[in-house]
Amino acid sequence: MDAVDRADLAVNVGCFIPHGAVRYFAIGMDRTEPDEAELARMRDAVARGMAAGALGLSTGLIYPPGAFAGTEEISALAEVAAEQGGVYMTHMRDEGARLLEAIEEAVRIARDAGLPLEISHHKAAGRANWGKTEQSIALIEKEREAGVDINFDAYPYTAGSTILAVMARRPEAEPESVIVSSVRDKPEYEGKTLTQIAEMLRVPPDKAAQRVLEADPSAVAVFFMMDEADVRRVLAHPLCMIGSDGIPSPTGKPHPRLYGTFPRVLGTYVREERLFSLEEGVRKMTSLPARRMKLAERGELRKGLAADIVVFDPETIADRATYEEPRQYPAGIEYVIVNGEIAAEHGEQTVARAGRLLRRSSG
Repeated sequence: MDAVDRADLAVNVGCFIPHGAVRYFAIGMDRTEPDEAELARMRDAVARGMAAGALGLSTGLIYPPGAFAGTEEISALAEVAAEQGGVYMTHMRDEGARLLEAIEEAVRIARDAGLPLEISHHKAAGRANWGKTEQSIALIEKEREAGVDINFDAYPYTAGSTILAVMARRPEAEPESVIVSSVRDKPEYEGKTLTQIAEMLRVPPDKAAQRVLEADPSAVAVFFMMDEADVRRVLAHPLCMIGSDGIPSPTGKPHPRLYGTFPRVLGTYVREERLFSLEEGVRKMTSLPARRMKLAERGELRKGLAADIVVFDPETIADRATYEEPRQYPAGIEYVIVNGEIAAEHGEQTVARAGRLLRRSSG
C-alpha cells in the first residue's frame, strides 16, 4: 500500500486484499484445507491488510488457488475484514449452471462474517443458462430483504475476458466464440478466433486453445458467453453498479471494455435505448460505488468533496472501441479532472499525476 501511495498515480486507486494471494502466502498451491496454524497466518495477513487501509476482502473462486478454498475458510477470513468495516467482493465460484448456488454461498459468507457483499460482474454465462438472471436477481432481492447488505456490478457487453486456460473448465465455450487477445511472442494469434487459429495451424478447432497455451500459458482471451437480454436486465437494476472488469495489457487486442465501458453505458443504454435515465447512469458510476466502498469524500459534486469530475456531452458521448480494434478512446468526453487537476483534455491525457491511494480510513 505504501508503494502504491508513493507511485505517480494518474487515477485514484483503492485496494482489496486478494484471497488467492493470502492463501498462496500461507499454503501455496496445495488443494488442502488450511490447518489451524495456516488459517491463523491467513487471518493475520488479512488483519494487516485491513489495517493498511484495504477496502475489504476479494475472492476469485474459479481461479487457483482460490478455487481450492472451502466456504468456511473464506468466512473465517471475511470475519477479520468485517471487524474493520470491510466489504466482501467476490468473483463467485460459478456464473453458469450453478449460478444460484454460487450466490447462496456468497450470501452465507457475508451473513456468517457480518459484512456487506458485492458480487462482481454479475452474469449468466453459457447459452444453456441464458435468462437465469431473472432467478438470480430475484434471489438477490430476497436475500437483501432478509437483511443481507448485497449489491452487484456489471459491464455492458455480451463477452467477458479472462485467461484462456479457463476453457478447460468451460467446455461449453465454442472455438468460434473465443477471440485470443494477448499471446506473448505470438502477435499473429491476437485478434483471431480459435477457429481461425485452427485454420492457420491446420489443426482441429478443439486443439487450437492447446496450441496457444503451449506458446503462452498466461494467454488472455475474450469469450462471447452472455445474452443481451441478461446484460440489459442486470444493468438496469437499481442495485447494479458499472465496472469494466478490465485486464490492462500493453500488447495485443484486449477486450474493448477497457476503453469503452462507461461511455457505452451513457451512449448506448442511456441515450439510444433509454434503458434508464442519465441521472441513474451517472449514479451507478459515482455515488453508488463510492458509498458502497465507504469513500465518504468521493462520488458526488458537492462543496468540500474531492474534485473527481468528468465533463462530457450527453448528446455525443459514445464508445469507439470494438473487438477488432479495441484501443480506441471514446467520443464526447471533454475533460477528466482528478483531485482538482486536469488529467485529460479533449481526448488527450495530460502530464498531471494527481491520483491518490484511497485507503478505507479516507471515507
